[in-house]
Amino acid sequence: MARTAADTARFAVVETISVLAGGVIGTLATALFGWLFLSLDFAGIATSPGFYVLGVVTVALFALFYAKLPGTPATLLSLGVGVALPVVIVRFAFDRSDTFATLVVLELAFAIVALSVYRFVHASGLVRRAADAADGR
Repeated sequence: MARTAADTARFAVVETISVLAGGVIGTLATALFGWLFLSLDFAGIATSPGFYVLGVVTVALFALFYAKLPGTPATLLSLGVGVALPVVIVRFAFDRSDTFATLVVLELAFAIVALSVYRFVHASGLVRRAADAADGR
């Protein structure tokens, strides 16, 4: 089945919303997790634009992995990159003094939440589109 320009535009919009939602909600969940379980400052993470940019870029990599790889390898690679990339960037670029173990646990929480939100929003958008196509709209 050939994709029309409208299908491509819809897919781009769904992908953009999925990436933004995954990055933002993942960052907020990370701040909440750090505050509840690791005694970190909630506002220090939740109000930092750098964490949101890092979150959106990381989730954009998830979208790239899912576009190029089958489901299981894309998920595993997304989780690995979703932990490793933010740990390295937060440790060295953001100059945080948190321990390595704290950063790994924090970014593991981010990767799980961000990937879950990305996949949920992405799947919901594509399901709606398929339903509209089947309905004849």
